[in-house]
Amino acid sequence: MNEIMTPGITRKAGVRGGRPCIEGTGIRVTDIVIAEHYGERARDDISDKLGITYEQVAAAFAYYENNSAYIDADIQRQFDNFDRLAKAGYGRPEAKILS
Repeated sequence: MNEIMTPGITRKAGVRGGRPCIEGTGIRVTDIVIAEHYGERARDDISDKLGITYEQVAAAFAYYENNSAYIDADIQRQFDNFDRLAKAGYGRPEAKILS
C-alpha cells in the first residue's frame, strides 16, 4: 500500500528503499534534488530529462522544503556509500574491457 507523503509524493515499502517518490513512478525525491543541486539542472530540464511533468518536479521540491534535513541526510548517506564502494573497487574499471 502506498503511503501518501504530500500531494504527488508517495512512499511504498519495498520500492526504492522505501524512499519518497514521485507518485506513480520510481523517481525518488532525492533524485530530483540531486539533479538540481549537484547536476546543476533547471527544473524544466529535469522534467524533460526524466519524462515527468513540471508539476511533479514542483511536488518533489515542495516535499523537500518541508523535509530538507531528512532528504539532505539521505543524499549524504548515498554519497558516502558510493565513496565506500568506489574505494572497495566497485564501479568503473581502470582498464578498458574492450579495445
